[in-house]
Amino acid sequence: MKRKSVIFLILMLSVIAMVVIAIYARNSLPAYSDFSALYNTDLAIVHRVPIYDLEKVEALAVQYADVPAGKFFLARFPYPPWYALSTFYLGLMPATAAATLWFELNLVMLFLSVWFLTDGWSGRWRLIAFPLALFFFPVLGALSVGQYDFPVLLGTSLLIYSLRKESAALTVLGAVLLTFKPHVGALILLAALGWLIVNKSDFARSLIRPLVIAGIILFISSFIADPAWIVSYPKMLLDYQNEGNVSACSECASLPVWLSRGFLDGSLTNAARIAIALLFVFVIVFSLIRSSLKSHELLLSAALLVTLLVSPYLYNYDFLLLLVPFAVLVSNSNLGQKVLILLCYLVPLLALLLYGREGNISLIIASIVMMIVLYTRAKKPVIDGTTNAA
Repeated sequence: MKRKSVIFLILMLSVIAMVVIAIYARNSLPAYSDFSALYNTDLAIVHRVPIYDLEKVEALAVQYADVPAGKFFLARFPYPPWYALSTFYLGLMPATAAATLWFELNLVMLFLSVWFLTDGWSGRWRLIAFPLALFFFPVLGALSVGQYDFPVLLGTSLLIYSLRKESAALTVLGAVLLTFKPHVGALILLAALGWLIVNKSDFARSLIRPLVIAGIILFISSFIADPAWIVSYPKMLLDYQNEGNVSACSECASLPVWLSRGFLDGSLTNAARIAIALLFVFVIVFSLIRSSLKSHELLLSAALLVTLLVSPYLYNYDFLLLLVPFAVLVSNSNLGQKVLILLCYLVPLLALLLYGREGNISLIIASIVMMIVLYTRAKKPVIDGTTNAA
C-alpha cells in the first residue's frame, strides 16, 4: 500500500511540475505549427463547439490566435474525436503554454516507449537507449513541431510489452492508442488482434470483453466532441483529401509517393495504386513464413515496417516508429545485423542534416533494410521473454 501511495504522489508532483513549467518557462516552441490543429480542436471542445464544424472552429480559433484574421490558416485535425478528448485540457491554456505541455507529454510518451521496449535489457544498454531514441532525427522533428505519432509509438511498445507479460489493462490501452492515428496504427492493431485470435490462449479470450467495452466507450464519448461526428468526421476526411497540399503530397516521404514521382506522374492516386501492389507483395512474402511468425514482437514490427513502406501519406517524422524494430531486432542479433541497425539509425541523421527533405529517401532505405533484417529473423525467430541488447 505504501508503494502505491508513493507512486501516486510522484505522479501527482510530476504532473504539477509539468504544468508549472509549461505556464512559466520561456521557450521558442512553435505554437502555431502542426500543434495548432490539436490546440484549436481542444479549444473547440472546451467551448462546446463541434470539432468537425470547421467554420465555427475557425471563428473560435481566430479569437485566440495572435495572427490577423486575414492571415489565419486553420490546420485540419484529421484524427478521431477521442484523440482530441484525451487532450482537451490543452484548450484551457494559452497556446504557448499548451505547446510546451504537449512537448512534455510527447517526451513522456517517448521515454515510456523506450522503457517498455527495453524491458529485459541490461542496465547499461537500457540507459544508452534513452538518449539514442531522443536524438533519432525523426523524433526531434516530431517533437519540434508538436506532431501526433507518439501515442502510436507508445501503443506499439505497450502491446509488445503487455502481450509478453499478459497484462490485459496495458494491452487494451495499447490497442486504444493505436487508433489515435489510424492510417499509421491500424495495420499494427490488426496484426495484434490477429495474433490474439490465432493464439487462442486464456489470456486472449479474457481480452474480448475489455476490448469491446473500450471500443464502445470511445464511440459514445466521441459525441461529446461532436454530436454529429459519425457524419461530419468522414465528410471532413473526404474534403481534407482534396486539399492541394494533401492531394499533391508535396512533402510526403513514403515509398509509394517516391515511386510515383520517379516512374509515373507523381500523383497521390498513382501512389495509392502502388501502395496496394506493395501491400499485396508483402502479404504474399510473409504468408510464406507465417508459421515462423510466432513471436508477437516480430509480427508487430513487421506490421509497422509494412505500414512505413506501404502507406502513401507519410512524412519524415512518421519514421520515428522505426525505434520499435530497432529495439526488437537489436536483441539477439549477430554482429552484422547490429551494424546494419546502427547504420539505419545514423545514415538518416546525416542525410537529413546535409540534404534536408531530399534526404528523406534515407528513411525509406532504412525501412527496407530493417524489413530484410526482420525477414531473416522471422525465418528463425528467437522467442525469449528476457532478451538482452548486448
